[in-house]
Amino acid sequence: LIAVASGTPYVFSIFAPQLVKQTGLSADQAATLSTALSLGGALGGLPAGITIDSLGPQFASVLGGLLTAVAFYILHKCYVDANNDVFLLMVALAISGFASILSFYSTIKCTTANWPHHRGSAGALPVAAYAVASLIFSYVNVRFFKDDTAGLLRFFYIFTPCVCIGCAYFLQIVDKKKHKKAPKDRNTAVGEQDPLLRSGSTSSLFGTGSPNGSRRQSIARIFSLWGTPRSSSTLSLDQMQRPLVQLPKHVRADSDAIYVAVEDTPVFVREGSPIWDHHLTKAIFSRVFFKFYLILGFMMGIGQMYIYSVGYIIVVLKQSDPNSKLSVGDVQAVQVSTIALASFLGRLTSGPISDVVRRKLNAQRIWCIAISACVMLLGQYLVTKINSLDALTLPSFVVGLAFGFCFGTFPAIIADCFGTDGFTTLWGLMTTSGLLVVMQMTKLLAYTLKKNSDDDGVCIHGAACYSETFVVTQYMCLAVILFTLFTIWYNH
Repeated sequence: LIAVASGTPYVFSIFAPQLVKQTGLSADQAATLSTALSLGGALGGLPAGITIDSLGPQFASVLGGLLTAVAFYILHKCYVDANNDVFLLMVALAISGFASILSFYSTIKCTTANWPHHRGSAGALPVAAYAVASLIFSYVNVRFFKDDTAGLLRFFYIFTPCVCIGCAYFLQIVDKKKHKKAPKDRNTAVGEQDPLLRSGSTSSLFGTGSPNGSRRQSIARIFSLWGTPRSSSTLSLDQMQRPLVQLPKHVRADSDAIYVAVEDTPVFVREGSPIWDHHLTKAIFSRVFFKFYLILGFMMGIGQMYIYSVGYIIVVLKQSDPNSKLSVGDVQAVQVSTIALASFLGRLTSGPISDVVRRKLNAQRIWCIAISACVMLLGQYLVTKINSLDALTLPSFVVGLAFGFCFGTFPAIIADCFGTDGFTTLWGLMTTSGLLVVMQMTKLLAYTLKKNSDDDGVCIHGAACYSETFVVTQYMCLAVILFTLFTIWYNH
């Protein structure tokens, strides 16, 4: 419920046209509103993560609800009074974006921490619920607030805070240390140990030996190329609770490797790898984090560019086929719903599939990212080949599915690698990765459309009007695939 209620950024497209018209904003001023909303969510990821990790998900959910109430009250007041103060509207939308992720990330924090053995499946539920919010709120708007934008804005500054505050009690992270049983033998997978153990386990980014002790971070490569080999060097629970950098007796003291515990089995990490204690910035500047940041950034940027630009594509295809009986508005509604539904399905299925890959096939979760990049490549290719409004639903579904599958898989990957104690801070920073890519790609699309249009801004060449941009995104998808495969090989 909290994840659904937090999906207020998806509502912007519902009330934005009426808000702009009521307040008398120009086209340029209207464009700054969507930018403010995006920046509030993207740049607010890191402070939201720090808030959740330091003050807890319950506090963050309540704070998110209160900020949402403030943001939508301002929007409602500006709409009723026809106040065209652009700065005030931008502040309200930025607060709305930040408040949304505060509550949303709280749900992800709880699911990844409380279900360590099924992080993919558990984390996929709130991620999917967040994506389906657009469909739910669109229905609410049509069913209860048609032609009543003021009532819709009033609904959001009442409904969302009530849900986020009322359900915050259930956002509890269960400490399972007291209920942990020792493994039966040495071959018990380290990944089966409790990831919340305050020890040297890499399941905790800032693990500690005691609740009041100093926190200890451990970052290690946690995946094998395909299978995870079992060996006699697998750590027991007793060994796991020893200091992180303590070397086993069979490893020479002058060895160039550090012996560390990982999710399933211990691995050797070269000297100089990013393993530091007591400092979050050490993790942020590690090679592992940087690789994941690049992969997620390109995938998010490519997917969001299509989502934000599908309206322009629809207009171009309509101009190229004026005899089509479909209206631009109807097609836009269909495409938005298709993308939302596909993203929901991708996020919902990504968790169980990544758990199967990790637990049953004993492989790396990042294989799921390679698959989603291949699907995204297919979607970008289809965009360049489709010249009719009727067929545009196919690439919209493919792109939405790939985007949702990638976004639904990554939280489990981050939690597996960096642990759950500092998870929300790192995940909040990770989600800023696509901002630069989407900004540059939307600029490229605008340039391509302008170059291929006449003096009146009309292009009648169908997909050829924008295909150059999507050829670039195809190469970007290919680069992501190759880089992901290289990462898998390198981890092995």
